[in-house]
Amino acid sequence: MAHVERQPLNEADRQSAPSRVAGLAMNGLHTLLGLALLLVVGINFVNAVSRYLLGVSPLGADELMVYIVIWVVMVAAVLSLIMRSHINVNLLPIYTSGRTRHLLHVIHDAAAVLACGYATYASWLFIGRISRLGVTSMGLGVPMTVPHAALLAGFAGLTVAGAFMLVRDVIALVRNAPHTRMAP
Repeated sequence: MAHVERQPLNEADRQSAPSRVAGLAMNGLHTLLGLALLLVVGINFVNAVSRYLLGVSPLGADELMVYIVIWVVMVAAVLSLIMRSHINVNLLPIYTSGRTRHLLHVIHDAAAVLACGYATYASWLFIGRISRLGVTSMGLGVPMTVPHAALLAGFAGLTVAGAFMLVRDVIALVRNAPHTRMAP
């Protein structure tokens, strides 16, 4: 039998299976979001060409682009919060370490849960109101609950992600665990 030399584990091998699955899911979502934005660019191109060269305006093209972008932004917001890659002013956490950094993350997570939880509740109430009215879009006739559901889904996702991160960061604060950074 041939001797097989053992190679040291690289970073990908050290990750747990759920971490690899989560990473693959996030990469898949990023790809899907990118394709959705390319679809918006394509719709915009077709809209411009048909409007200015052919004199025909496609019905609902502008609405469709806006609805897709709203959904993309809300899904991307959830991913950004999970990966902590959102736009923020992190001057203070950069210069802190240990429990202080964990405490700052806990405060950030708690603020995100409170703000996004309130926005989720407000979105739920608003969708209930427009649903009862039966409001539809002017061009496509889409029930307005569909684009507004993006806000509900996004803020609910942000609330759940923030709550998960809050629990994780409270545990890290109590244990004084080393800091980890997710790769985009």
